[in-house]
Amino acid sequence: MNFIKSFLSTTDLLPNNFSKLSIACISTTRPIYLIFTESDDYPMYVIRKISDDHDLHSSNIHKKIYQLAGNFLPEPVGIYIHEGKKYDVQRGVKGVPWFQLKAKIRSKNAREQLEKRIWKTLREFQHTISQSEYNIIKKIQPHEELKKARLAYLSTGETLSGQLKIILERAIDDLKYSTTCPSIPQHGDFCLNNLIIDTNHITVIDFEDFLITKMPLYDHFSLALSLPSCGNEPAKRANVFSHSSIVTSANALSIHEELIRWHFLHHLLLRLGPWSNSVKRAPYRASLKRILDSFIKQQFINSYEK
Repeated sequence: MNFIKSFLSTTDLLPNNFSKLSIACISTTRPIYLIFTESDDYPMYVIRKISDDHDLHSSNIHKKIYQLAGNFLPEPVGIYIHEGKKYDVQRGVKGVPWFQLKAKIRSKNAREQLEKRIWKTLREFQHTISQSEYNIIKKIQPHEELKKARLAYLSTGETLSGQLKIILERAIDDLKYSTTCPSIPQHGDFCLNNLIIDTNHITVIDFEDFLITKMPLYDHFSLALSLPSCGNEPAKRANVFSHSSIVTSANALSIHEELIRWHFLHHLLLRLGPWSNSVKRAPYRASLKRILDSFIKQQFINSYEK
């Protein structure tokens, strides 16, 4: 932590009268440093090291999105150089991350009310982003997006089982003969871990995967799979596309209810591409594979019953 103290002392970030600070570190795909003062129960600053071009791109994306949807994001302060290394600095926001809050959500009613607030935040955030410069093309062809997800899946060395091939062919045909759907830039990892939850407001963080796709409902599936109400059983998680909030959003976007499952298949294949092909995401990748296997089995069972 000493280098963070040294970094702060050489910048204009702190007034002279701030002598007592505490620093916490959260280890995710890259370390996040939280700077606290004595008087505040939320961070004054959040600092991330910029290690490569992708980190720098994410920082620039955050700044641009803040300009049009600032109410949803932490305020970017700037990029600072210290001892030849770059650091991205954002202001802290009121609220706590999910891992600190979940122990306090004890009743079913409290959980349901919180989930309603989160779904509302997602809808409002996406509505704002869909009006931005990131969405010049207003319509996409969902069957082509599914083909791209298939390529991403195969690029990691995965292969297509016979059943998955059949399901993909059916999905592509169904989507091909449907109408085009709205193009909506996706956060890329809209889940409980990337939300700061306060009593009256929810802040969205971590835009490292922003624009991974413009396929609508991608963020909806990420969120649904992260909710405690989704459960841990692969068979239940494989049916998450029938979640009432997802169906409602699909209807609002004129996506036929029978096609939502193919949007979910797109989500699974894209997540099982390079996005999850790292050591830190290995446990999540294994979970996604189990969900995909259950999803495939369910589709075959449903086809047989029909």
